[in-house]
Amino acid sequence: MLTLKVIALVVVLVYVGLLFRTTTLLYTKEQSLFGSAPATTVLPDGLYQGSVTRGQGSWLGKKFNAREQTGINEFKTEAGTAFKYPFLLSFGEGVHDSHKVIKIDYNIPSNPFWLRLCLDEIVEIAPGEYLGKLHIRILPGYPFTLTFFRLTKVT
Repeated sequence: MLTLKVIALVVVLVYVGLLFRTTTLLYTKEQSLFGSAPATTVLPDGLYQGSVTRGQGSWLGKKFNAREQTGINEFKTEAGTAFKYPFLLSFGEGVHDSHKVIKIDYNIPSNPFWLRLCLDEIVEIAPGEYLGKLHIRILPGYPFTLTFFRLTKVT
């Protein structure tokens, strides 16, 4: 019985933490820029360098194929770079925003389970420059927002 209570407490604390993070991000300058971006009607194509608001890790960016409506992430490795974690592209309404965004969906069979819970959304804020949000879909109907990121076209 004690184990069940501890598990329930951990679940509640994680939920509250994610809800707090999502709510906090609603009041950032990035959210203001994301929400005011015009509707994007063209999918990105080619290689884009990525940066994250807090921390970077080994992620370098994304490579898009607009014609196929697909893409893949680029990572730094000991041997150079590697492309992994493919995704599908589509247009749709933002999960927390009432305007059109580009959705980057990782819910495809070739990705690991934990990544399939992720959904990115991007909007074009300048020619060749996108602002994105990383969401995690733990609970049905309410994705939590974890962070913002930027993508800049590599020429």
